Amino acid sequence: MDLETVLSRPVQLDCCEGILRGALLTRRAELRKSWRRFISPECLASLGALAKEVETLLSGEDAFRDWRFAGAFGWMDCDASFADNLRAIALAHNFEHRPSDAAPAQLCLGAFNRLPRDERTEFLYDRYRCPLNIGLPSETDVAEELLRQLMVPDRGKLEAGTEFDAEMVLLKLNLVGVRAMVTRDLRYLDALNYFYELPRRSLMRMRSNPRLHSFWMCIYSQLLSTPGWQKCALR
Repeated sequence: MDLETVLSRPVQLDCCEGILRGALLTRRAELRKSWRRFISPECLASLGALAKEVETLLSGEDAFRDWRFAGAFGWMDCDASFADNLRAIALAHNFEHRPSDAAPAQLCLGAFNRLPRDERTEFLYDRYRCPLNIGLPSETDVAEELLRQLMVPDRGKLEAGTEFDAEMVLLKLNLVGVRAMVTRDLRYLDALNYFYELPRRSLMRMRSNPRLHSFWMCIYSQLLSTPGWQKCALR
């Protein structure tokens, strides 16, 4: 679903907003009926107690939590783990966070990209222990790089059927999704649209981490239910 195409139509703002909102809700209705082809019964069962919450969010009424405040809040600390914080965001729960005494140093993208694969993954888990921090203005360069990687090298590997790091791709999808929640930037939502639209054989290769796989689907569902995208995009 190419949202940029929708935005480019020469119609008045209220019409554009209606078109975009309708497209998102249509996709949400589609996801409500078809999410089980993305999350297999085995994948769902492996979630344990979380399975019912994931099923309820994806199958139920439209739900979202407004995280836009985080964009102006400053760097946040959380006592819980990255996994627990991401779970709370994905399932539209609240979670404890507080202002940090000091933000981490600015990330050098060149140094980050030169890290071995496992170290890059752990670095992102650690830096974004509170995932809402990916939505801060200070993290724009990082978020843009993650978006670029998803839509260029990662996309190319999935389309070609070559080997790829499923955990890293899912981690980036979750962080990009959280960035979209905080900033309401349509480009980040479009990245999730693209991965949702992948052929089924490609999606099956992404099920090796059931939690990250389920969480990005829940975040995507919330983004599709979020009102006001058109107004945010044209601010």
